Amino acid sequence: MIEGVGLSKNYVSEYNRKMLTHAVKDVDIRIDNGETLALIGESGCGKSTLGRMLLNLIPPSQGEVLFEGNCLTKMRGAELRAIRWKFQIVSQHPDSALNPRWTVADSILEPFRIHGKITGGRDQKQELERLIDLVGLEPGQAARYPHQLSGGELQRAVIARAIALDPAFIVCDEPTSMLDVSIQASIIRLLQARQKEIGCGCLFITHDIQLAKIMGDRIAVMLGGQIIEEGKRILDHPVHPFTQKIVSPGLNETAPDLIPACECSNHACSFLTSCPSRIPRCNIYPEMQVCGDRRIRCHLVS
Repeated sequence: MIEGVGLSKNYVSEYNRKMLTHAVKDVDIRIDNGETLALIGESGCGKSTLGRMLLNLIPPSQGEVLFEGNCLTKMRGAELRAIRWKFQIVSQHPDSALNPRWTVADSILEPFRIHGKITGGRDQKQELERLIDLVGLEPGQAARYPHQLSGGELQRAVIARAIALDPAFIVCDEPTSMLDVSIQASIIRLLQARQKEIGCGCLFITHDIQLAKIMGDRIAVMLGGQIIEEGKRILDHPVHPFTQKIVSPGLNETAPDLIPACECSNHACSFLTSCPSRIPRCNIYPEMQVCGDRRIRCHLVS
C-alpha cells in the first residue's frame, strides 16, 4: 500500500556546509492495508524523520515514497492535495498539535473544511458528535480550548481529527509516551479499534518494547538512521546484536577490543563500536539481507 524505497535524509550543518548529518540512510520499508509496523529504536535514531518522509511532510534527500503505485515524492500542488486526506499523523505532543486559539471542535472539524470536496457535504455537527463519541470525549469538551483539557483528552481529540476522513495510512509517533500509564491503555485500545474498523495501514513509532509487541503485526528496529532488523516476533527471538541488547539490557556490555576506534568510519556498521560480536568485516557497510523470517543488516548472519 505505502512503500519507501532507498529513503535517505541528510541535513547540512549550519556551521560547516560540507558537513552532513545522516538522519536516515538507505531505508526500504513497506506497510500494507490494515497492517501495523511497529518501529522501535533509541531517541535520535531517525524514527520520526522516516515517518514524516512517508507522509511527504519532509522531502527525502534520496529515494522515493510510493502509495498505491503512485510516486508521492514527485507529486506537486493540486495533485498532492487531492490525496493528502489519505495520510494522517498522531503526534507525541498533543498540546502542540492543536491550535491554542481554536476550540477542540474547530480542530476536529478542520479536515472537513480543508477537504470539502472529498466529504461530499457531510453535516459537520453530526460528524463532530460521531467523532467525539468514538474517541470517548464528553460533548461539552468540544467547546473547550486545548489548555482546558488533560493530556489524555487532548490525545483523544488529536485522534478524532486524524480518523475524521477514514484515512488509508496513519503515523502514530509515540502517541502515549507523554501520558500516564492508566491512560495509555485506553488510548491504545482506541487506536486498535479504529484501525480495525477503518482498515488503514499504520506506522507505530515507539521506544517501548512491550508496546511494540502489542501493536505491531511486524516490528522494525532502527539504529543510526537504518533499519537493522525487521520481521514478525523478532523481539522474542532477536538475531542482530543491537536488538539482543535492547531486549536484554545488561548482557554483553563489554565489546572485545578487535577494532581500533580510529578505523571506524561512516561506511561501517552503525553498531560497530558497541557490538560484542564485531569482526574486522564489520568495518564494511552491511547490506540488508533476508534470513528466514526476517530482514537483517549484519555481517554475522548469512
